[in-house]
Amino acid sequence: MMTTDRLVQQLAARLEPVEPLRSPGRRTATFMLGATLYVALLTLVIARPGAAGRGADLAILIPQLVALAASLLVVHAAFASVVPGHERPTLVWAALAVVAWVGALAVTSLGTSAARGTVLAAGHELWCVAVILLGGAPLVAVLAAMLRRGAPLHPIRTATLSAVAAGSLANVAACIWAPHQSGPTAFVWHGGAILLLVLACAAGAPLVLTWRAARRAPGEPTRS
Repeated sequence: MMTTDRLVQQLAARLEPVEPLRSPGRRTATFMLGATLYVALLTLVIARPGAAGRGADLAILIPQLVALAASLLVVHAAFASVVPGHERPTLVWAALAVVAWVGALAVTSLGTSAARGTVLAAGHELWCVAVILLGGAPLVAVLAAMLRRGAPLHPIRTATLSAVAAGSLANVAACIWAPHQSGPTAFVWHGGAILLLVLACAAGAPLVLTWRAARRAPGEPTRS
């Protein structure tokens, strides 16, 4: 007959060592350090002549600095979202940061004169869309790998935060690599690219950021 003491002994004998995760703040710092270096390298690789001068323009520099600050807070919220009990305050700060970033983009972009032609006819911005989507994809992949080590209680929310963070970082490179034909055109196309990245990540979240998906990861140790 199975007794309580016997059951406890059997369960204790099957326990595996658990390596605790670092705090969301430390994981955020690690990711942002690597991500910032990656975005800087990406910008240098794709930048056209005159990129340094555009980076010194306050109308371009200020939104990019706000984007970096927003991505920092959004990444922190994403890491906090996989640690039960650490999510709510970080979500508020992340939301405020995103609003500030979008506001900075709107003021600097929509305040400039539009080029002739419709917004949808701006073929130049297709390259910026490619930079945001393809340049942001590695950032999303790294974030997903790091987030799977936590407790994915809200996979769609976590994936959305990851996509916004990756999109805002990739957008920095897209804004500096070449001059835009018009501010409003860039605002619409860049915003659409980031929205597409968010929708793609949200759709794939149940396949990647769930308990079942995390257990399927070969060779990945259990975390708490």
